[in-house]
Amino acid sequence: MKSNSRFIKSALAGVLFLSGISCNSLLDIDADGNISGDIYATEAGIQNALVGAYYNLGGIYDGVEGGELLGGDFILISTLLSVQSIFEMDWDDANGPAYSNFVNRNILATNSRVEANWRRAYETLNTLNSILANIDNVTTTSEKNRIQGEALAMRGILYFEMVRLWGQEYDAATASTDFAIPLLLDPVDEPGRSPDLNTVEEIYTQVEADLTTASGLLQSLGKNGTNISYYACQAYLMRLAMHKDEFDDAIAFADIIIPEFSLTATPQDAFNNTSNSTEDIFAIQQNGANNTGDISTGTGLTNYYSSLNGKGLGAMRVQKLFLTNPFGDFDNSPEYDTLVDLRGSIDNLANSDYTVESVTTGFYTNILNTFVLSPAKYMSSDRVIPIVRLSEIQLTRAEARAFQSQNLPPDVTALNDYNAIRTRAGLSALMASDFSLGAILYDSILLERKREFLYEGLLLHDMRRRGESLNGNPAIGAEFLLPIPQSELDATQ
Repeated sequence: MKSNSRFIKSALAGVLFLSGISCNSLLDIDADGNISGDIYATEAGIQNALVGAYYNLGGIYDGVEGGELLGGDFILISTLLSVQSIFEMDWDDANGPAYSNFVNRNILATNSRVEANWRRAYETLNTLNSILANIDNVTTTSEKNRIQGEALAMRGILYFEMVRLWGQEYDAATASTDFAIPLLLDPVDEPGRSPDLNTVEEIYTQVEADLTTASGLLQSLGKNGTNISYYACQAYLMRLAMHKDEFDDAIAFADIIIPEFSLTATPQDAFNNTSNSTEDIFAIQQNGANNTGDISTGTGLTNYYSSLNGKGLGAMRVQKLFLTNPFGDFDNSPEYDTLVDLRGSIDNLANSDYTVESVTTGFYTNILNTFVLSPAKYMSSDRVIPIVRLSEIQLTRAEARAFQSQNLPPDVTALNDYNAIRTRAGLSALMASDFSLGAILYDSILLERKREFLYEGLLLHDMRRRGESLNGNPAIGAEFLLPIPQSELDATQ
């Protein structure tokens, strides 16, 4: 596959955010407007480049054509691809036309969101590769280890998220022949380079290597503030292990993470916070000046999820019946008990005077269309966006242990993890005697994941790694994958 000049020039530029200011060149412009040299030649310059990489990875707004990656489109696109039908969600095409392809699973190579995220992802990867290529210019050993660790972690995380969206699901029998995306590990320093597609196996191998090395470099820093930490690396290695059906490894990673974090008091307390909650293992930091967008920019999770006045357009319009699954024909319904389960609770009185603090339920009446609901997970663009939460780690450990003991009595650790999430949501704890076999507990854990992570972008990946279907269509099918952007394909002509 040949790469067009737009991709190469974008990757070369790197779209660096230097102290929050965009710079469209690898050359920094000083206060007098003069070229001050290669920013990667100094420790300070590399520090600024790392900040820029964090901004890009989190999808901080850089114009309507920008991709939002982890803090936006990677959550929203994955969510929309797993929507069951109009009986689950009535997506507002007028206020979110570029996303309709994902709801309908008729994804065009010309889709603006596909291209925007592809472009910004490779811009970010080029910045990270440039940091790593010049890491010896950081002379302080502790800072060198931190920057190198965070850069490797970001590269591994980004390639992992991209291969899950653009590549076939990992299958040991075909991973070495299934081509996915280009794997670039060196800076793109001149136009004309033509990256080829690499296989799923090659991407997974590099992701594991990056995250493993990053873990070693970051371990002594503990939770590392709001930056990517050793525990975030372990969490992504856990995710990778689950996609490869390496359940013992996934359990081992979870065992490391779980003692270091604690669940919030309620499910609602895990969202819409101005700083990380006790269960945030990795989260995108937002504030009024730097965020992924809202109704004022026409971008970002807040714009599409939230219908609160001045926050968003509420294009995600959830149907009430889907939440309780009264007809038993929704593959993906969380089957909430809306009178007991806090995650499925509904505020039917929401109105235009409501603020973020007014909403204490899992859903509220869509302010702009009172026949449907808005989810309460991403209500304001000045709040943290959780990417990896402790509840995911606990339910993943529960899933892995229960899967391995399906023909045995329920696994005690799996049951305890499962009950920790249930009781936090207001449901009663269950006993081993409530399950005749581990297989019954396993099925219950899968349902609990739907309840806990609804509209967080995880369901699609759960379905794909378990080989599940949606409306009779296998989730590993081509209609659930993002295409290579048309601009890239045109360059091969």
